[in-house]
Amino acid sequence: MSKKNLMHVANRVLNTPLFVEPGYARVFFNSLSSRIGIQNLYDADGKVEQLEKPRVRAGAWDEDDRATSVHVPYRILDGVAVLPVSGTLVHKHGYLEPYSGMTGYDGIIARLRMALADKKVQGVLFDYDTPGGEVAGCFDATRMIRSLATASGKPVWSLCYDMNTSAGMALACASERRLVTQTGVAGSVGVVMAHANWEAYLEKEGVDVTLIYSGAHKVDGNPYSALPDDVLKDCQSRMDVLRNEFATLVSELTGLNVDAVLGTEARCYRGQEAIEVGFADELVNGNEAVSIFAEYLSGRGRTTITTGDTPMSNNATTTQTSAPAVAAPAASSAVPETTGTAVAAPEASSAEDRKAERARISAITGCDEAKGRESLAAHFAFNTDMTVEDAKAALAAAPESGVSASGSPLDQAMQAAGTHKLGADSSVTAEPSGADSMMANYYQATGRGKGPASATA
Repeated sequence: MSKKNLMHVANRVLNTPLFVEPGYARVFFNSLSSRIGIQNLYDADGKVEQLEKPRVRAGAWDEDDRATSVHVPYRILDGVAVLPVSGTLVHKHGYLEPYSGMTGYDGIIARLRMALADKKVQGVLFDYDTPGGEVAGCFDATRMIRSLATASGKPVWSLCYDMNTSAGMALACASERRLVTQTGVAGSVGVVMAHANWEAYLEKEGVDVTLIYSGAHKVDGNPYSALPDDVLKDCQSRMDVLRNEFATLVSELTGLNVDAVLGTEARCYRGQEAIEVGFADELVNGNEAVSIFAEYLSGRGRTTITTGDTPMSNNATTTQTSAPAVAAPAASSAVPETTGTAVAAPEASSAEDRKAERARISAITGCDEAKGRESLAAHFAFNTDMTVEDAKAALAAAPESGVSASGSPLDQAMQAAGTHKLGADSSVTAEPSGADSMMANYYQATGRGKGPASATA
């Protein structure tokens, strides 16, 4: 293949920032050297005299996978869709799956959309083995992964098996949980850019290039001359800004401090080290990652019941996920304490949702309108999806119940539920409680439902 045929590759890898692990960058540029006219390679320590050629991995493609991928571009194991991400990460690759040593950000997002929409898929596991790649498209793909996962309600995990560095680290940060093998390498939150100087080569070949341009910075970084000091400083400044944006993205998605991320100085971390620095959550055997994820998924529908000090597990699968019960604020006396049996509330789709729900409950049960109407306020907070404003309006219009918050939970429940009369035919008739009447009025006024009986468990 001639140099001319690879100039489009040179345009994508030279004079542009890359999210690539430094060791791989040396191998990468060396492999292209004879194709795009690179004669000498320099790094921070000086000229690189000799480099190893990249080797082809054995068993990179399985025939069974080939047959399956015609219809579904991922494997499903025990409800887990496994999406491999390998090789160099590139923008607008045009292929769904890793191909020719590259994985496209567009392919990653397309496969994730398909997997999350697949009814047979309960969760998605990204299998990363990538040193990173292009900056273009990386941040957008990272944020899209988090957005799609949140919207779907399905957990998305990542597995570093055995590398997710630089751009791969950015993508992995979008996952809810990050697994790493004992030899897995994560990190390299930094930026690298290569500039090719053909000046000496062209002079030797007797070629004189004249650039005709308008605008002082129009030809900054051109390959026909060495970088002037001011252009070099400008490039360095741009790299520093981009690295800060990278660290901010990692901080936003993982909860790590930005300064702590910058403090790693783009270092790579292996196995347990990656966990200690916060770039991974759990050390696993790569062969067991899917089963670990599948076990987690199988437990999401369980309901935990606590009786006294003894926890019990109900293994029946439900349509909602389980999580610790949302507790009423300790400072408010509007919600009576309960004893005996407590059932865990459904898990919110994200930490932000759970926080918002706690704030809503607190605002309803602790508002001034709830005074003297504690049972009704608790009903609005825990048994409906009423907004704080709607709940306050309904409470303000309701008469005070006179139910004391100091009574026993059974007394309060009986008073809130109203009275029941047994007829001669032993049929049960019930007088509506204040809460039921208020809810009936609320549903009638807002049109949000037919009444309390329409709420789902």
